[in-house]
Amino acid sequence: MTGPRAAEEVAPGTLLNAASIDSLLDQTLDGEPIRGLLVGQQERMIREFGWAMLLTPAQPVNVTTGALELTEKHRGEARLDAQKRLTNYTTGVPFPDLDLADPDAGYKLVYNILRFGWAGDVLNLKQITFLIISGENGLEKEQGWVYRRFLMSGRMSEPHVLDKSIAKYEALMNVYPNDTRGVGLLTVNYTDARLPDVYAYIKNLRRTRRMSSGAWADPVQGTDLLFDDTFGLNLDPTWYESWKILGKRHALVVEHSILPPMDEQASGKAKYPFMRLDEAPYWNFQPDNYEIQEVYEVEGIPKKDHLVGRRHMFIGTTVGAPKIYWQDHYDRKGEHWRTGGGGSKDAKWDDGRTGPTGTSAVIVDVQRLHATAAGYSSGVHQNPPGAKAADYAPEALPRMLE
Repeated sequence: MTGPRAAEEVAPGTLLNAASIDSLLDQTLDGEPIRGLLVGQQERMIREFGWAMLLTPAQPVNVTTGALELTEKHRGEARLDAQKRLTNYTTGVPFPDLDLADPDAGYKLVYNILRFGWAGDVLNLKQITFLIISGENGLEKEQGWVYRRFLMSGRMSEPHVLDKSIAKYEALMNVYPNDTRGVGLLTVNYTDARLPDVYAYIKNLRRTRRMSSGAWADPVQGTDLLFDDTFGLNLDPTWYESWKILGKRHALVVEHSILPPMDEQASGKAKYPFMRLDEAPYWNFQPDNYEIQEVYEVEGIPKKDHLVGRRHMFIGTTVGAPKIYWQDHYDRKGEHWRTGGGGSKDAKWDDGRTGPTGTSAVIVDVQRLHATAAGYSSGVHQNPPGAKAADYAPEALPRMLE
């Protein structure tokens, strides 16, 4: 008698898409059944909405130059107080030794993502192009945006803390077309977890105005994003009702992207070689390399005044590289509303460090059949020399439109 036949290993570069998924689910990648590697709504996005993956053997996750050394130097210093606020923190990964049995592990993981400069003390994306896409009619608009983030504490560079009271400045501002130019917000996030100061530029008055602090999670006009979606997450963990790590598992993720950058010399759709803009539903990227990495499965529950009812996220477990590989959002009825996906690769930053750089990002509203997507361009700057907090603070909002 013979035993059960071993599952077949897929060849590197095998395309997983709607046409091939049924034949591939019981095959293996790096010895693991593919069926068990699809997370969240990935299978639905493949079967119903044209998502595609190139299956490739896993490679090690690299960590930003200097991140682990800083983490080791400050290991064990950071704490959560009774209100789950981060205290006694200087720099490095605040909580490198997460224990899934710890009821606060979810909060600690989110602090690891948001409060340390593993993705850059300073980000200046000027400008990035958002592609506004209808799943029925294709590309609707090309929008130019400026995204800026400046960490005031938790910095990799010295001094590691510039202001003990401020966590960061973060801004997303539209610069074209003219009908939306000036739309956007700048938030000042504080280390004591109070709601942020929120500022907007009033185009007709040519003035910066302070807005309600509740605007931190408002929709970004003309897109499919909320302001707390920028760069994956823009919030303080305490602004949500709860964060829980549901477990660890293996998942198919983009860690070593092969997507091409924006072709800034081309015109029309040819500028976006990373997208499949001629193939419905028009918001999908060209097939990228998906490999197996270990992830935390995380649930974030916003408070009742938030548009999202539940965030279901898959975040890398590598210390110093807590990348949000995939996330699904559910509405207040518990129904699948939005999916966010994208990828990154290692790159040399402006200051000479090596660290992750995003190559693709998309938010898909599956209920409206609509999406906002972006890729990599030459306007991406991480830790640019000479960056000053004054150029990222509220008074700098008008200059961001220049």
